[in-house]
Amino acid sequence: PSTADVDALEELGATVTMRPVYLDSLIATISLDIIHPESPLFELPGLVMLEDLGLAETHMNEAVPNMAVDQVWSQYGYDGTGVTIAVLDTGVRGDHEGLNDMDDELTIGCEQPEPDPLNPNPIIIDCDPKISAFYDAVITDSEQPAGESYDSGTHGSHVAGIAAGTGGGQVSADGSSYIGVAPGAWVINILACCDGDIQDIIEGAEWAIENKNSKGIDILTSSLGEQQLEIHFDNDGSSAWSQQMDAVASSGIITFLSAGNEFGGATFAGCNTIDSPGDANLPITVASLDKDLGLAIYSSRGYTSDGRVKPDVSVIGSNIMAPDAATSDGYTSKSGTSMATPLMAGIAALMVEANPDITHDQVKDIISADSIERDLQLLDDPGFNDCSVLETRPDNEFGFGQADPLLFVQSAGGIDSSLNITMNLDTLQHIGNESRISGTSSGGVPGVGFVQIKVGGGDWQRASDTSSSGDWSSWNLKLQPHIESGNSTVYSRLVISDEQMSPVDARRVILIDGQTDSEEVSGVGITFGSYAILLSFLAIVALLSWTVRRSQRNGMKDEVTDEESSSNI
Repeated sequence: PSTADVDALEELGATVTMRPVYLDSLIATISLDIIHPESPLFELPGLVMLEDLGLAETHMNEAVPNMAVDQVWSQYGYDGTGVTIAVLDTGVRGDHEGLNDMDDELTIGCEQPEPDPLNPNPIIIDCDPKISAFYDAVITDSEQPAGESYDSGTHGSHVAGIAAGTGGGQVSADGSSYIGVAPGAWVINILACCDGDIQDIIEGAEWAIENKNSKGIDILTSSLGEQQLEIHFDNDGSSAWSQQMDAVASSGIITFLSAGNEFGGATFAGCNTIDSPGDANLPITVASLDKDLGLAIYSSRGYTSDGRVKPDVSVIGSNIMAPDAATSDGYTSKSGTSMATPLMAGIAALMVEANPDITHDQVKDIISADSIERDLQLLDDPGFNDCSVLETRPDNEFGFGQADPLLFVQSAGGIDSSLNITMNLDTLQHIGNESRISGTSSGGVPGVGFVQIKVGGGDWQRASDTSSSGDWSSWNLKLQPHIESGNSTVYSRLVISDEQMSPVDARRVILIDGQTDSEEVSGVGITFGSYAILLSFLAIVALLSWTVRRSQRNGMKDEVTDEESSSNI
């Protein structure tokens, strides 16, 4: 938008409060009296949509072994060292013992100020602070000294501790420390919630994009969600917030968002309850598991309102012990997709340590290919408890499945970006039993390695080399008969060794029961029309039982109530 657009809005009585760099939009406050069908507002050139940004809300010690994170620590020695995680949340308490430094002697590694007559007791300098930068998007709209990092609530510190806490401070009854997934990682505090509105979050995300290189931001985790009604009709990824998070992922920052906690409290089915911005297209949306690895009852489920499958992956998020920002050394238990999301971000930090050049798309493809397949859970609630209709992998409950940290790190460490593979498949192409898949690859060496194909959560199958030079530059594979039909994903990769392979090529397809040897596109599978029938039915029920689940408060955190998160994991 141009300066003329700003002037035109302000002539109508609006106050433009932000001109986003990465969104084709203006953010302004405007009186409701101006918004009516005959308003000159709707005659402004270039106006496409008006959106009410609304308000936001905030969506260990056994979680680490239950998710097998400790196996990554023991087998590879990775702890997130050298990786930077930005936490877009309520803030991070910088003087909490689990977040103040890398958990060693504060004075090791740098010179301390000498006492003098004017300053006989100088303040000790922390030589290796965990918090490397602090941006305040709520009050000052500016970068502040990292040493002054604080939490406006308690949510952000809990999130940061799950991702990267060192475990300093109080311990569990058996003496175990509540160590985060990547205790060696740096944390950047982007305080963007919840005294203001969604504009603050957009501003904080914009700062992350602009400072990606100067601050070394590898990963961004955000456990915030929009205050919503039970069944969503606008979670199609088009909101300004969702588009801004798409921009974060597009900038090269590996981006994780919480799915929300709408399912368990919904009046009817709980499907189509993914929160914005968890409906964004590019970021990785995280669902929550209980400590027994079952899907948490509260975890929001897809579809999005434009028929896409969400979430993308599921990890433990129930009863997680992490830093309590109300104290300087205490820990407290919380549950929600808010807690699952930073746990996944911590796993990603281990992947980045294994491969510092790994991209957001490569992380997402590894999650897609290597997550542990999970069966859908049909709960005893009335209605459509299976929210996936025709989906097999991914589905609208677990996404691509349960995170497998050890396999994720192995795959990340083995990626060689000089190797490439491409399947001759179109998106949503029909794949019959025993179909023949073909493709090309580059970077291979004659007589070395092989190509592998996998359908959904099945095993990797070895393809046949059809190249003239034996370098796998062309290949094909006749698939084994598949058991399930419906929307799924086919994966391919060129493998030179266990430590050297191409990035995964992942394609969404429709598995059908019939047999065909054709590689021609024969349809588009489950259509939005099929999904719309289901959504229309839910809409009728929603109109009969329309209730607002949350009070309209300034803030949004994707965590469940204190009553639901009182026990330790």
